[in-house]
Amino acid sequence: MADSRVWMRRLTSRQTRRLAITTAFWLMLGILLFSILQTYIITGEKQQSAYGDDWNDLNGFRDEVSNLGIETTALISSPLLLTEIDDPEQAIFVISGVERDTISLPKFTGDESIVDFREADGYTSSEISAIRDFVDAGGTLLLMDDFGYSASLADEYGLTYSGHHLYDGEAWARELDFNFVWVNETSAFNFTSTSGSVAMSMHPCLRDVDLDGVIDLLDDEPYDPNVGGVITEQNVGLCAHRWDQETGEWDFTENYNLLTNSPSAFEKDGAFNPAENRYAISASTLDSYLDTNDDGNLTVGFEAAGIAGDEQGPFAVYVRYCVDRMCLDSDSGRVHFVSDGSVLINSLYSAGPDSPYADSVPLNDNRKWALDIIAEALLLGNTSTDAGEEAIIIFDESRHQQETPMGDTYNLLYYILVYFTNDWMAMLILFLTLFIILEAVLIRKDDPEDWRHVFRIIYYGFGDARRYDYYQRPQKIRQVLLTRVRNLNTMSREEFDALPAAELQRIVDDPVLVQFIFEDRRYKPDELVGIIKRVKAWGQTTEESDA
Repeated sequence: MADSRVWMRRLTSRQTRRLAITTAFWLMLGILLFSILQTYIITGEKQQSAYGDDWNDLNGFRDEVSNLGIETTALISSPLLLTEIDDPEQAIFVISGVERDTISLPKFTGDESIVDFREADGYTSSEISAIRDFVDAGGTLLLMDDFGYSASLADEYGLTYSGHHLYDGEAWARELDFNFVWVNETSAFNFTSTSGSVAMSMHPCLRDVDLDGVIDLLDDEPYDPNVGGVITEQNVGLCAHRWDQETGEWDFTENYNLLTNSPSAFEKDGAFNPAENRYAISASTLDSYLDTNDDGNLTVGFEAAGIAGDEQGPFAVYVRYCVDRMCLDSDSGRVHFVSDGSVLINSLYSAGPDSPYADSVPLNDNRKWALDIIAEALLLGNTSTDAGEEAIIIFDESRHQQETPMGDTYNLLYYILVYFTNDWMAMLILFLTLFIILEAVLIRKDDPEDWRHVFRIIYYGFGDARRYDYYQRPQKIRQVLLTRVRNLNTMSREEFDALPAAELQRIVDDPVLVQFIFEDRRYKPDELVGIIKRVKAWGQTTEESDA
């Protein structure tokens, strides 16, 4: 029976309650963090990473542009950091597959809804704004995605991903299977039906004003057809993919035969709008269709019977956006949209006789198309075929699955750090949270159990003595008195503990307080109030007492 009472007192003690509350707090915090990490960490195959070397990664493309003298780096936190780029005209931001969604935070909308509690897919409104500012400042964005979370970013430029697989009854790679669809374009620089080709005006690897077969960047006299220039392996620079070293011929063609892997397509409405500087460059054939019911088969509609068929092509697969009309200005920002996130994966990009995939993957122009984009973005306005010192290609790895959960956790923590120090709504939430925590700490009543200080004893009336149970504890008041005696006599704890009782009585020199120190009995509230008053007055000088 006695043991049960002891256990009951322990369970109901203040220390036990505090331990239980602390444990519950950390447990709830752990559950919250685990739920966030569980939604953020995606189980699945790592793919489309510029730093992976598997067949569906992009390290082949990254290695080649690095060998061309262009700095490459990865963005593992948030596109908000694009605002820190000093020279966006010499920067390219590459997004290949947006595999994870973003963290949703509330935002002010500026319309009748006032507050929107959920962000769009893939990127937050602040990140989209940062990407938009990057492009408007002259940067280049290469966005390759199909069924990922890039819809909000495409919508910023008036494009809509269909979200359905694109198949083609004729233009598919027989060497592989029907999931690999050819997208052919014979005049990639004829943006509109009336403009004609603008390659001479905008692409440095194709500009040959005097038509002497030597591009202007390598021509000693660009306006004299009788004077050419010497083309060597050392001076072709970023245009090396256009020169055949064996034959010495320069490739001036403007066509691309792109091979896609399980592509999607853009909605027909809005894919082509020259008034908004949005141009549909490459499209599927008339034999193509979107699998709108996602059954993997072509469904022929029969309206009379109420059967909805799959949508027939052609559909835009590659769309270009220019800040200035047709990207004629060398400082114009550019966005290249492709409705296939794997168009530059190693197995397609490195296709050729020397490729490990030569036996199965047919030759294509994916590499030529990508390197043309790099040269166009980094050479416009230059006087040579070499990239400038500030040239950089940034690969967005923040939305890719990592090889280990710890890698995903690191990316998440880095993302939170960047996001909460760059996004104004996130900073506001962080400030309010810290303010509330600080206020909670400030208004929290200190527990006097563990404190003894000379200034903690103050006068209370009879009612207050009953109201504050702490001041009805003689032992605590006795500890405060002894601490006051020790402090006013500048003794250490060891010196005070070794002090004889007679010497202590002499120092105190107050019969009431001496009796209170050495006599352990119960006191009435009015007695404690009197003792507290004497403790407060003890040791004060005449001037302090008058004050």
